[in-house]
Amino acid sequence: MRFDGKRAFVTGAAGGIGSAIVAAFLDEGASVAAADARRDALESGLSRQRPHAARCMTVVLDVSDIEASGTALDRAWKRFGGLDILINCAGVYPNHPALDMAAADWDAVLDTNLRGPFFLTQNFARRLVGEGRPGHVVNITSGNAERARHGAAHYSASKAGLEMLTRTFALELAKHRIHVNSVSPGFVDVASTVSPLSPEYVAAISATIPWPRLGTPVDIAKAVLFLCSGDADWITGITLRVDGGRATGNTTLPLSRPSARQSR
Repeated sequence: MRFDGKRAFVTGAAGGIGSAIVAAFLDEGASVAAADARRDALESGLSRQRPHAARCMTVVLDVSDIEASGTALDRAWKRFGGLDILINCAGVYPNHPALDMAAADWDAVLDTNLRGPFFLTQNFARRLVGEGRPGHVVNITSGNAERARHGAAHYSASKAGLEMLTRTFALELAKHRIHVNSVSPGFVDVASTVSPLSPEYVAAISATIPWPRLGTPVDIAKAVLFLCSGDADWITGITLRVDGGRATGNTTLPLSRPSARQSR
């Protein structure tokens, strides 16, 4: 019960990773405002948390709507008597080749994946600073922040920007004892209806992961809770890559030449 008495606001809470983060915080004693743009999926997820219903509220929120984000934070703040933790997990994962991308495609991704988290974090941090209280922010980024992918110019740019945003907020908020970190998930197949993946894509990316299994939403939730815990008190401004070793290098290349042992 590391988070007994703590209060968290989690966006993207109806998604596979977001719902795992909500469940993990509730299991460890926190009160949670679960926010997502999809009302039905949000209510369905909350129904699985009946034992913790008194400590959980749902908030229908499109994070690209800055005014609505402020209202959502107000609701949660009043319900729980304040907030201690913000998890920016809401995001979209579309596919638009760069030469075919329309301005609306670009804007939809950057507004949700980067602009939304910036203004939510700003609003949240202003409240903490105004009350002289510490807190935690964790942004959910992606390996695409460092590694390009066909059709993901907007997505990769948004996640790279979010990692730099993490460092900038960490630098500016450290004196206020507000931790700001990121968790960068590797491939976690959450069977998303918002951003579905083809079987060919899943097979291809799975072959690039050194660790002999795929990631799960619980793997990501554990990393998030660690960064929000007292065990991470002197950690801020980092991106923790939880990816089964995928960022270490290329697993699909053969040896550049046979080894001496193999040639015997």
